[in-house]
Amino acid sequence: MTLSEVLREIKTQLENQKKTIASDMVNGRMTDFNSYHKNVGVAKGLDEAQIIIDEMIKKLNEEDE
Repeated sequence: MTLSEVLREIKTQLENQKKTIASDMVNGRMTDFNSYHKNVGVAKGLDEAQIIIDEMIKKLNEEDE
């Protein structure tokens, strides 16, 4: 497995975690506003992590050219 493939798999797992958070929100599994607020922050962090991974994959691809 190449580094790019590993990064893509990590990105997929981050996306799955975001979907789990969204599902919990939609299905009313947030116990209170603080839980909701915390999970919004976690989802934002997951988005930022995915952006960083995309940038790393782009750099790896540029180096391979």
